[in-house]
Amino acid sequence: MKKRIFSVLLAVLMVVLMLPVQAFAATEEIKGAYVGTNFETAIGSALGATKFSKSGNIPEGLKITGKWVEKHTFGDFVLTMFISGTPTKAGTYNFSVSYLKDDNTAVKKVNYTMTIGEEAPYDYVKSINLDKWPNKTTYYLGDTIDLTGMKVTALVYKYDPDEDVYEPIENYDITDMCWVEPSVFTSDEAQTVDVFFKGPCNANGDIDVLSDHFRVDFKYADPNTIVRMEIYQKPTKLTYTVGETLDTTGMTVRLHKGDGSAQDVTTGFKTDVTTLSEVGTKTVTVTYGEGDKMVSATFDVTVNEKVEEPVSSSSSSSAPESSVSSSSEPEPSSESSSEEELPVESESSSSEEELPVESESSSSEEEIIVIGDDVEGEDEDEGKEKGGIPFWVWIIIGLLVILIAAAVALFIIGRKRIDD
Repeated sequence: MKKRIFSVLLAVLMVVLMLPVQAFAATEEIKGAYVGTNFETAIGSALGATKFSKSGNIPEGLKITGKWVEKHTFGDFVLTMFISGTPTKAGTYNFSVSYLKDDNTAVKKVNYTMTIGEEAPYDYVKSINLDKWPNKTTYYLGDTIDLTGMKVTALVYKYDPDEDVYEPIENYDITDMCWVEPSVFTSDEAQTVDVFFKGPCNANGDIDVLSDHFRVDFKYADPNTIVRMEIYQKPTKLTYTVGETLDTTGMTVRLHKGDGSAQDVTTGFKTDVTTLSEVGTKTVTVTYGEGDKMVSATFDVTVNEKVEEPVSSSSSSSAPESSVSSSSEPEPSSESSSEEELPVESESSSSEEELPVESESSSSEEEIIVIGDDVEGEDEDEGKEKGGIPFWVWIIIGLLVILIAAAVALFIIGRKRIDD
């Protein structure tokens, strides 16, 4: 009996200890940032997004901004997110970025973890070299670039205080600090991919952009092949009570084909949700097609708790039936007011511009509206201290303490019974 109890406790402990690993299984890492050294890199891109929101702990001294480029083949935009600035405090930070459309439909959400080092292993970068091209160099319309296998090295210099000189370090790996453009292929003109690094380029600390490039083989897909899809019009009903069934009435899905054309459909798609059984924000995945030709997109719905209205026995027994039916009529829904369209200003005709230089976006609380080529984001979480420990970590720590205490108590009781 005692062995069985300890086996159960051990199994529970293993599950709890694995929770943090599962929570960060899909997290992308950002490397190469150090206290006091200017840092900038692209952290992701999304086709069809025009703004973004962020949540979590942004490293002190850094900000998150976006730049979009209009692509005429799809008549859409590619939004690229950058993190830049000079870190002021070492540590590990976790945050998320949601890529959004004008109507707040989520294109995708990415979790990031970023570690800021105490001191940079170099003082400045003199030149970069693309040592190895990515493994994948053939792409179709709408594909996102895959940088697996790419290696970028640099000639860097580190100050030697004993000799009072800057010593060169050759073939220093800076792959994780580079980004590429284009990151999403939306035009057959994009056959050369540029690799960029931005940072201090001399002993004075001046910032410059260094680059190299590689070529890809761009091919149009079959004109009738669906290369991607988007939620063109969200369903009419977006707010539910727990236990209700998902209703896709009013939803329009736009299918983009290999020749650049688009088709809107209101049937033929599937969703991964039927019954909304959990309270909170639920992301619904919509798919179209089968097998390797399946495409998908997502939208969010809000699920509220079921509230039971108190019923007075005296009033219900004496009131006429007409009064009961009248009082049970639901009040007009105010949902439409929460779905109010955001104002849209005129878009800039330029294709690419420099990133905006503004105050840190981690303190921004404004809704993001695209104006021109630069995009800023809003905070999803307010009142969270930067660098703080997420609340779920405290929950896990509490569970561990309780389980360990229970195991010790059982062990002591078992020993006592044996001694008796």
